[in-house]
Amino acid sequence: MHYFVRILYDSDSFHPKRQQGGGESGTSRYVVIRHDTIIDEINTYDMSSNIKVERICEWCGKKFIAQTTVTRFCSKRCAEHSYKERLRQKKMAVSNLETASVPNSNKWRDKDYLTPTQAADLLGIGRMSIYRYIRNGKIKVVRFQRKTLISKADIQAMFDFLTPKETEVSESTERKSKSISDFYTRAEIREKYGVKDSWIYKVVAENNVPKTILRGKAYFSKSHIDRLFSARKENPEITEWYSVEDIQSKYGMTLSAIYSLVSKIGIPKRKEGPKVYYSRYHFDVAKGAKSAEDVEFISVADAMEKYSLTRDQLYHYVKTYKITKLRCGKYVKLNAKELAKLFNPKIQL
Repeated sequence: MHYFVRILYDSDSFHPKRQQGGGESGTSRYVVIRHDTIIDEINTYDMSSNIKVERICEWCGKKFIAQTTVTRFCSKRCAEHSYKERLRQKKMAVSNLETASVPNSNKWRDKDYLTPTQAADLLGIGRMSIYRYIRNGKIKVVRFQRKTLISKADIQAMFDFLTPKETEVSESTERKSKSISDFYTRAEIREKYGVKDSWIYKVVAENNVPKTILRGKAYFSKSHIDRLFSARKENPEITEWYSVEDIQSKYGMTLSAIYSLVSKIGIPKRKEGPKVYYSRYHFDVAKGAKSAEDVEFISVADAMEKYSLTRDQLYHYVKTYKITKLRCGKYVKLNAKELAKLFNPKIQL
């Protein structure tokens, strides 16, 4: 004899397994299920959820009640500690393996003579490279019956060129130890060389002139300033000069025309405070006021042949030493007297 149970439900989403059919009662639905089927399902659920197994925690060693037979730890804390310990042991194993794989070469580090294998390890190169250097004579060896030894001193001697000599070290140290004791102020440089502050700062920056700051005032190395600005001093043989006003009144030239001619020909100039003066002799030659009869000029080709120079070399000297040029149509002639003085200086005994 079987017993049946009628279960009412309202949701359309609930569809239990129908055993003996079902139906509707008012607004509710129902199913009819055998009584023994419900009892079996309840007993199965109770057995899976209420199982109790006594186990020992692998981390802390305490006994605890587990619900499965594979539970290893009594708490989340013990599980985390065990995981971190496994990672630590894994890292230590890798480190020990690397240490064991490195050959113990400290035993021969203090020896004066090495085998080719030890020499290769010392230099960090292959053993066959050592043998190749031995065959080429770059590394000297001593051969015994079944042994080849290399002097460590010979290996170190190969790198002596990398170490500066004692004399070089002492000279560089001596140069560094020399202190700069003489300085110029900006006012002294302006007064001596007749230049502006902007030009001073430009020369100092381009040539890395040593300077020092004392109570907010800049002082520049006297030796460096003299060497740089003395090269810019005018030729002492030039005694007559034109001012810009003199050139304008004599030749009727504009300022732009004067500056263009001075830059193009390379006429020597000097500064006195804010005013600029140009060589009277060179300007007259450039303007043709002094003819070729007054001053002897030679062509570029004649100068090249006379002094055995190429065109580039000749133009280099003309630009560097400001040799006077005279343009005759499309040709350029050079001052023969200045060239002779440059290439054939008088030697006083």
